[in-house]
Amino acid sequence: MRARIGRIVTITWPLAFAIAIGLAATAMLRLSSANATPGFARQTGLSCQACHTVFPELTSFGRRFKMNAYVFSNVRQLEPTTERGEKTLSLSDLPPISVQLQGSNTWLGKAIPDANPTLTSLSDESTTEFPQALSLFYTGKIADYLGSFLQLTWIQTNNAVGIDNSELRFANHGMFESIGVRDFIYGLSVNNNPTVQDVWNSTPAWGYPFITTNVGVPPVAAPILVGQLSQESAGLSGYLFLSNHLYVEGGGYWSAQTHFTNATTGGPGPLDSTAPLMRISGTAPYWRVAWEEAWGYHSLSVGTYGIVAPTHPTGVGNSGPLNTFTDIAGDAQYQYVSDDHLVSVYGTWINEHRHFNNRNLVDHEDNWLNSGSLTASYFFRRKYGGYVEAFSQTGTTDHTLYASGTQVLGSANGKPNVQGYRFELNFLPWLNTKLGVQYTVYTRFNGRANNYDGFSRDAHNNNIVFLYVWTAF
Repeated sequence: MRARIGRIVTITWPLAFAIAIGLAATAMLRLSSANATPGFARQTGLSCQACHTVFPELTSFGRRFKMNAYVFSNVRQLEPTTERGEKTLSLSDLPPISVQLQGSNTWLGKAIPDANPTLTSLSDESTTEFPQALSLFYTGKIADYLGSFLQLTWIQTNNAVGIDNSELRFANHGMFESIGVRDFIYGLSVNNNPTVQDVWNSTPAWGYPFITTNVGVPPVAAPILVGQLSQESAGLSGYLFLSNHLYVEGGGYWSAQTHFTNATTGGPGPLDSTAPLMRISGTAPYWRVAWEEAWGYHSLSVGTYGIVAPTHPTGVGNSGPLNTFTDIAGDAQYQYVSDDHLVSVYGTWINEHRHFNNRNLVDHEDNWLNSGSLTASYFFRRKYGGYVEAFSQTGTTDHTLYASGTQVLGSANGKPNVQGYRFELNFLPWLNTKLGVQYTVYTRFNGRANNYDGFSRDAHNNNIVFLYVWTAF
């Protein structure tokens, strides 16, 4: 799941998965959302490389496949009709079901303090998870013009199964001959994570890093579009893709904390002040505009996206003060895709204005957070390659909001600033299997390079070496 994931909504089922998979690797990885599944290959009859450079990054064809609701199929369909010849059902003869397995080993630059405050020893510096995540997908055509990307994931940390990134999508074609537009795609998406419906890899849900550790120390802040509403919201948006160039989308998101139990009804009743995460007040409008050019082996896109999310924090009822998060972002992506060489460059910048009517939570009523990343990748014949990323986050100083005086997780100077680099090498013995080693270097963490938490922990102590295997079948 972004993975850099989204948050998983747990379901209180017992779980018993029997796993018998031998992999020639000494270590493993973390939960990451992924939109590359063998179910699509089974449905279309095409190799993975038709839709992906190196999974999960999409090619130009893969982006069109997603915009067209995943319905292109080379598999026989069961299609009963009425006496008038009307089609009443369309079921695939081969359901597009697939499984994803991830495993990892993570080493921190320095172990975090032991959870037992009476001990002075540190916890382990390394953590092994196998599997770290195990997912079941149903991806592809449901009926004419209707398709899905549905994912259930088991995670080790709470030994539970939950809903991961998921989407239902309707799409069709039309024309505006009066203005010279002979063909356009129009559609609707119902999903549970803002930007999960996006077709470019320059927005948060499917952006790099495609997989990261869940063992590392999290920064003290992140924009609301970077996973804060994943699997905690439900959205409906409509989109147009005009003349193979202009993409326009608009819609809204509502809180959908499916793991919440209402104390009065004993069931999934209306959310109240005891909800464990921020609740959207009414509707959070979302928008997306992008322009794409494709020529020869090349494609280039530039765009903008954003959301306005008025929210109630935990402990505050519907009549209480709102905290409003307004994200305005820009993004761009370039690809060169040939048989031997694959090059990608993508980046995004998010400017978030945070207005806190609940002054008990902050020092300042208005805060700003700026977050950005720039990534470049190269692969040779889809077998060998890797990524280089630079990332940065800056924001307003706020000692209350950013947990000054908190060991490891807090910011001693009240700043959310984070800067660093990420390097990754990959080997793909098969198109559906990726082995990788990822190294994350922090030059600044929660406001400082040295003693950022006020308890002698430095930014480089949170550096991460992450060794993983990721396969889908």
